[in-house]
Amino acid sequence: MKFIPLPVLAALIFILGAFAQSNKPAPKRKAELEEVMATGCTVPGANAGCLLLQTLDGKTTYNIFADDPKPETGIVITIEGKPHQGSTCKQGIALDVTKWESTGEKCVR
Repeated sequence: MKFIPLPVLAALIFILGAFAQSNKPAPKRKAELEEVMATGCTVPGANAGCLLLQTLDGKTTYNIFADDPKPETGIVITIEGKPHQGSTCKQGIALDVTKWESTGEKCVR
């Protein structure tokens, strides 16, 4: 009877274990935002320089990054945007605004 050296046996067990694990399906990834369209009120964020958009239904807050001209606060706007990576503003879902337009209305609080 032949004996398999312990290091070889350990390597075989490791390889077989790796193959046994590979049959499991990959975990589902969380859905990522690709593009957002929303209408809401612009409000200042808690941090200086941060601009938020609170949707009219009150369910979602976006931390918006818009190029010049930057929307003023207290107005209703419609935006189109994409996810923004990294932000010092700690409120809302960060978006790079690709297009925005005022509805001509003021926010009522």
